[in-house]
Amino acid sequence: MKPTREPLPTKTINHEVHEIFVRAHTVSVRKGQPQLPLPPKWPEEVLVFDAETTLDTSQKLNFGAYRRHKLSQAGYQCVEEGLFYADDLDTRQRKMLQHYRNDPKNIPAMEVNMFPPQMRLKLYRRSEFVEQVFWRAMRKHGAMIVGFNLPFDLSRLAVKSCAAAHGGWSLVLSLRKSRKTGGMEVDLERPRVVIASKDSKTAFIRLRDILRPGEWPRPREGRFLDLRTLGFALRDDADSLQGWCNKYGLRGKLDHKPTGQISAQEIDYCRADVRATAGLLNAMMREFNQHPFELLPDRAYSPASVAKAYLEVMNIALPKAKFKVSDKDLGIAMQGYYGGRAECRIRKTPVPVVLLDFTSQYPTVNALLGNWDALTAESVSFEDCTDEVRVKLRGLELGDTFNPAFWKGLSFFALVLPQRDILPVRTVYNGRTQNIGINYLTSEQPIWFAGPDLVASALLTGKVPQIVKAIRLVPQGRQAGLKNTNLAGMVTISPEADDFFCHVIEQKSVHKRTNKPLAHSLKTIGTSGSYGLFVEVNQETTSKPAHVKVFSGEIAREAAYSTVENAGQWYFAPVASLITAGGRLLLAMLERCVADAGGSYLFCDTDSLCIVSSEQGGLVPCRGGPYRLDGREAIKALRWTECDDIAKKFNRLNPYDPDLVPDLLKIEDINFVDSDPRRLQRQVIGHAISAKRYVLYTQTGSDISIVKASGHGLGYLYPPKDGFNKQADASEWVVEAWDWLLGNELGLKCREPRWLDLPALMRISLSSPNIVRNHRPRWLAPFNFFFLPLLSDLDGYPAGCNRSNSRFIAPFSSNRSEWKNLKCINLLDGRHYRMATLPNDRQDRVVPETFRTILRQYLRRSEAKSLAPDGTPCVADTRGLLQRVSIVAGEIIPVGKETDRRWEQGEDMSMVDFKVLEYRAANNMVVADPTLRDEITTQGVRKLMRTTGLSQHTIEAIRAAKPVRRATLKSFLVAVRR
Repeated sequence: MKPTREPLPTKTINHEVHEIFVRAHTVSVRKGQPQLPLPPKWPEEVLVFDAETTLDTSQKLNFGAYRRHKLSQAGYQCVEEGLFYADDLDTRQRKMLQHYRNDPKNIPAMEVNMFPPQMRLKLYRRSEFVEQVFWRAMRKHGAMIVGFNLPFDLSRLAVKSCAAAHGGWSLVLSLRKSRKTGGMEVDLERPRVVIASKDSKTAFIRLRDILRPGEWPRPREGRFLDLRTLGFALRDDADSLQGWCNKYGLRGKLDHKPTGQISAQEIDYCRADVRATAGLLNAMMREFNQHPFELLPDRAYSPASVAKAYLEVMNIALPKAKFKVSDKDLGIAMQGYYGGRAECRIRKTPVPVVLLDFTSQYPTVNALLGNWDALTAESVSFEDCTDEVRVKLRGLELGDTFNPAFWKGLSFFALVLPQRDILPVRTVYNGRTQNIGINYLTSEQPIWFAGPDLVASALLTGKVPQIVKAIRLVPQGRQAGLKNTNLAGMVTISPEADDFFCHVIEQKSVHKRTNKPLAHSLKTIGTSGSYGLFVEVNQETTSKPAHVKVFSGEIAREAAYSTVENAGQWYFAPVASLITAGGRLLLAMLERCVADAGGSYLFCDTDSLCIVSSEQGGLVPCRGGPYRLDGREAIKALRWTECDDIAKKFNRLNPYDPDLVPDLLKIEDINFVDSDPRRLQRQVIGHAISAKRYVLYTQTGSDISIVKASGHGLGYLYPPKDGFNKQADASEWVVEAWDWLLGNELGLKCREPRWLDLPALMRISLSSPNIVRNHRPRWLAPFNFFFLPLLSDLDGYPAGCNRSNSRFIAPFSSNRSEWKNLKCINLLDGRHYRMATLPNDRQDRVVPETFRTILRQYLRRSEAKSLAPDGTPCVADTRGLLQRVSIVAGEIIPVGKETDRRWEQGEDMSMVDFKVLEYRAANNMVVADPTLRDEITTQGVRKLMRTTGLSQHTIEAIRAAKPVRRATLKSFLVAVRR
């Protein structure tokens, strides 16, 4: 077996011991929920409403509009329209509403002939609207409440809010006069509305505390439909109300900028929003009804919900119901679970590149591994295959992995004693957060890995991993009662005759030119049904610690935890682990092909690899390269034709009809002029900083044109300007940022963005009361936005404040000119401060970092999970061809789910404080991570003793990577980094 050309590190961290984190399968005792009969898919009535607010920081209800609709063959048609306004609205604005209502030209938008007809708009106070329209529609008619960004509008109707029992907001909509005091109190005759946000697109909304359930139609928890969520579920897309109207060819919003005051134009604007929302409801209903399943639209929370519904309509039984798999085996599979591979291999060095991308990677891997046979099997078993796996790996050649039959034998898990094998390693690389790197791993304790990862290691190292034991997932028979269905009502699929994963992708290709909405729907179903649902776990914070059983490989323990993870409906860890491992194997095969040709790659990102390549090939200057060019270190750029040959090689594995999907590994469109594959190929240049932080561009002289810009690590910032750049598939400000970064980094011509010296702020939604527990200002209501300024430890905090005793927030404003003068509040003590761009002599200002500073720091982000070209740790100024780190496993710690993607999504304060749930052993001894030990290497023991108050023996133990008490290490860490 031929190893890669990657040079071995000249200076490694072989003697550095890291804690290794592995995923766990957990079991907690929970009461089952009773299964109630489903209500009609679409109720007879819906109530659509929208609220307009004041433009100050509180965003209090000003007024709103609503429509009540009844279902007919033509869709939902309006039978009542009206307006409502805040209970404390001033007299002048109230008269404006009355005048508007009395004007004969502002007639209701009646779509159904009724007698007597409604001749003018109804007008209510908020309290009257809630009682006479909102509750009446739900209680008497079983109406579904519909809106766009519904949690925000519901919270505007609330008169009181508090934390719900299991997280989220509990909203009070109704008050009554107290018989005892004569004052207003919560009306116990009316339920509360509970909203628990999952993310920026999805929230779970229900009623609770219903006093007399018999008076409410089923479902008694109420029905609430946010069309923003339904659109996401249908098309895997997030857009505005106007954006969705454009997609469906509907008349959308009026061209009007809200003023926060009541006027005829403002009322017309609000009514138009309700009309647009109702029109969008009917359009989405027609699309939703094309899908032949019984999923309720108000329970379609994501594309995965749609995919699950198709598995159910094909009558595929849930894995946990039909497969008798032990918790230990599920724990083995979860220990082998890692996400997609993403890394930077050449850092801060511009190189010519060709970007290649695998077609529908996870559906492809499912097809290659035969996972559809497992999911449709009558049963599955785990059988010993230790000897077979040892033989398979011992005789492995790269060519074997291009045989589809070889992939059918990779559905196994093996217990391995790693000895410098290249494997996924989840550890703390930068001293702060967990990350996953594909690195050299050595361990005295055996660890379970998925079969494809072991094949990948053998390809990349040229040696066979030491297998202690191996077990194979074996499907048994075919489940009875499988049913045919029609995807999107138009594409027939037979679960017995068709491989779901292949069929969906093939049919997407069939229809992508003639029926784009259908093709997009098929793509959404195929992608969302190929991976995430099989590893879905939902974390829940309990009122008191729950008894949890933890299984991870050879680890089995029990303890009480305040946070539990509940397995999703289609959770089946063996398939999930094999899917992502298969994706990493495809990348390893591609990496090996490039290495065998003498080449290198700039980065890889889940399903793509960016190869160093030019039209004629040749040497490219690059620190750490194995070649020499004019006395300098260099790497080899492959010819474009060599990249084509490598891409074509993967067609041997193509599980699809080649007439429909001709290429398994594609040369991406951005490699061609105007990103059009029908035109000539152009030279693209790549520049990478760290995993997922890269830019691709073309260059003519000193002018550059960005063709692909990664926004990873920037998406959490509120944009300093609006706009989207279609060419680079990124926000306009991100493209401008990369243009400026490249200009400074490479000495090229660039334009300095006007927004560089604006404060860097995160926009966060108050989606949960847990986000701001103390000193919440009165203006910060549920689901209001606010800013979290990013402060420097050097001069960002007022005198007496630091990271440990302050947490500043500011009111949200979309007006960038106001940012420099916002008022901040310290949530830890309630004190107020003014925001400023520079500190003053009194040191009484909150001074956020500017975008200029943030971007300079962004450029200095190291690739901590790799080594520099000379084998030393990768730091901010490291350039060139990086090497893999060598990790020695210390304690192996089971953990819960990761949430790395939150940094791309923003609007979630949990990302500031998030900690991965750890299921550590009962003993309280830990080892300091290598980064901390590097920090204190140059500091004398006596200085550290004075700084921390710890003994010489304890300091020396920490420096020597010996176990110390967890509390001791925590206090040491706080002291040295103060």
